[in-house]
Amino acid sequence: MTESAADRSIVWSDEFLIGIEELDYEHRCLIEDINKLYRELREHVDMDRTKATLGIIYARMQAHFALEESVMVSHKYVHYPAHKAEHERLLDEYTERMTKFDRNPNPGDQKAIEDILRQWIVDHILTSDKKMSLMIASEDRT
Repeated sequence: MTESAADRSIVWSDEFLIGIEELDYEHRCLIEDINKLYRELREHVDMDRTKATLGIIYARMQAHFALEESVMVSHKYVHYPAHKAEHERLLDEYTERMTKFDRNPNPGDQKAIEDILRQWIVDHILTSDKKMSLMIASEDRT
């Protein structure tokens, strides 16, 4: 039995909020884009449209990471180098899978792309981004 797009979708909840308004907004937009991709992959829509969505997500991730990194730099976030390295690793993994999928779409690459995006949401936002925002908020209060 295969999963439906609804099974793979990421449901937005306040759990994803990190308390930095512009980053929260971008996280929400990224989740919407990721869910759109999940639907396109599951519904086997036109491959050009799916590839365009993959590109949109990549561009949004790049822009989001740049904004997030500028927030960290402006607040002199002590874990900036490790956090930035995590961003670079995520982009590299996504780029590699997106390129493979672009050359020869197959279910294995599709699942890998979905897993990378889900990992980013679950692991990165709920751990690294939350840690960063809590440290910035505590410094702003002192």
